[in-house]
Amino acid sequence: MTWTDTHVHLVDFLQRPAPLDDLIDALRQGGADRAVVFGLPLKKKWSTAEPMKPDYYLDDNAPCHYHSLTDVLVLDALASFDDAGMPAAPLICGFDPTDRLAVDHLDAVWSRSDRWAGVGEVLLRHDDLTNLTLGETPVADHAAMDGIFDFCAQHDVPISIHHDSSSAGRPSAHEYVQPFENAISRHRQTAIVWCHAGVSRRVRPEDQLDLVEKLVGDNPNLTVELSWVLLDSIVPNGTLRDDWRDLICRHPERFVLGSDTVADPAIVRDRSVQAAQVLDGLPDSVARQVGADNATALWF
Repeated sequence: MTWTDTHVHLVDFLQRPAPLDDLIDALRQGGADRAVVFGLPLKKKWSTAEPMKPDYYLDDNAPCHYHSLTDVLVLDALASFDDAGMPAAPLICGFDPTDRLAVDHLDAVWSRSDRWAGVGEVLLRHDDLTNLTLGETPVADHAAMDGIFDFCAQHDVPISIHHDSSSAGRPSAHEYVQPFENAISRHRQTAIVWCHAGVSRRVRPEDQLDLVEKLVGDNPNLTVELSWVLLDSIVPNGTLRDDWRDLICRHPERFVLGSDTVADPAIVRDRSVQAAQVLDGLPDSVARQVGADNATALWF
């Protein structure tokens, strides 16, 4: 079964573009026939205090800063997807989500192309990355985000958000969920996609399935993206867990599927295997919704 990869970063944290031919080949080889693509809103600094050039935001203690050029790089990359016959839905993300003028950036970038399909991935609470990002701590119910959510509602497009449900030190507290719920409830007309359901590399809250079921049940404008390290949890041995299968089958219209590659074809290949395992574990009709139909309704 073909599927839509809903989480493809076209640059890395140094804003270096992906090898697009290889990336598109990896998507195809992994069964994806469409992709939701975006840049990264942050760029890692190479500090004079660091002797080695970083490749990733965790490589040293230097900070990250917001980088608007990432949206231009995404537009430049679309020609490669067009030439390859791979439909791509590009998203805007190159803004500071704590800046109340960020919506002006959205207006300006949106006007440059009729290709834009939404906003994201907006990086809000994000384990170590939050500590390494210059400026205020971004959260979903920040006053600056209200304009972003309203922009999406006005243009009838979704917004993809990274918002951890917990800190790395409190795996079962879900202390960051309330700001996320505040934003969802304040913006019922905005379609919100929760990337990898609030888990990160160092944030794997306990009882995440129960939390996802509660939020999906309470918020009809919320879609949960199955991607990145969340896939390690739901197909731990190559088979979809029964409890996640049951949850997805109860709400088949509320889940999508992504790799969350950071400009790396190898990540696409690895996560595509897990994506196929998720779809193989679902009834055919549900697999079609999660693998393709829900992404069509949101971005295509």
